[in-house]
Amino acid sequence: MLPSGALLINKPVGLTSSQVVSKIKWALTHSDYAPKGFKIGHGGTLDPFAVGALIVFIGEGTKLADTYLHSKKAYDGVITLGVAMDTGDLTGAVTEVAPVPALDISEWQKLADEFIHRPYPQIPPMFSAKKRDGTPLYELARAGIQVEREAIVKQITSFVLHKDENPNELLFTVHSESGTYVRVLAEDLAKKAGTLAHLKALRRIQSSDASISECLILEKTLEDLQKQIPITELRNFRPLATLSTHIPSLLINTKSCELLWNGVQGESERLGYECVRQFPNQSLVIARNEGIPIALFENLKGLPTFRLQRIFNEARLKG
Repeated sequence: MLPSGALLINKPVGLTSSQVVSKIKWALTHSDYAPKGFKIGHGGTLDPFAVGALIVFIGEGTKLADTYLHSKKAYDGVITLGVAMDTGDLTGAVTEVAPVPALDISEWQKLADEFIHRPYPQIPPMFSAKKRDGTPLYELARAGIQVEREAIVKQITSFVLHKDENPNELLFTVHSESGTYVRVLAEDLAKKAGTLAHLKALRRIQSSDASISECLILEKTLEDLQKQIPITELRNFRPLATLSTHIPSLLINTKSCELLWNGVQGESERLGYECVRQFPNQSLVIARNEGIPIALFENLKGLPTFRLQRIFNEARLKG
């Protein structure tokens, strides 16, 4: 049986997140690791030009995707000043140029500090996967169509700048909530200084509880799979029990596990209220037995309880 968990991949430049998943799926299928129709997916899109931490879930691990999609991220990279691109990054076409003010790094940092620990309304870029009437904005942008977009309030918890050898470039590290467009953050920083900007490079260094230091490059992972090294022996494989450690855990006993697996509604309702009692300010809680995820509960706004969102069957199947 294919073990459930995740492969932590250092995504290369030039591939979409979905293409990375497809390559790993092909390798798993053609190396007799996995049966046809097994579940696989990722925990948060990276733009093709970006590199870094991409979590590829396998089997029951795919049920934890939401816990990674909607949690904190961290990035580092390079901002090029004085040049605006239609995509907001180096893959686009130049739309405008402007002089770069002679600010020292402390002055740039003061501008960056204006974004942290306060609501930051951010307008999604046209070159993004956000949809308007079912159509991704990037499709409209490629057709030369611009539409109004409402600002989305985001939270930036850290935004640290460093000077590069190139006077028109800034090195940065940023920690933010999910869904933050770092391209737009770079542009908005430049606006505060009276100039323009785009991203020259972007790397995700943290995705929830997964760090870039735990990730392996895609080619190495594919090579190991083709050698038929057991997936549990891969350095970048994390089993189900070690995932989503950033989400609070509700400890349950074996009897409660059985009731959940058997679909007893009263037990899921009881645990939903227990989640409220123990974790009133959380949006997601994982019920675990001996460290293994058994169920994922979600707090819906306006409701005084947590709703059962997912059931995990790996422990049941092993038992």
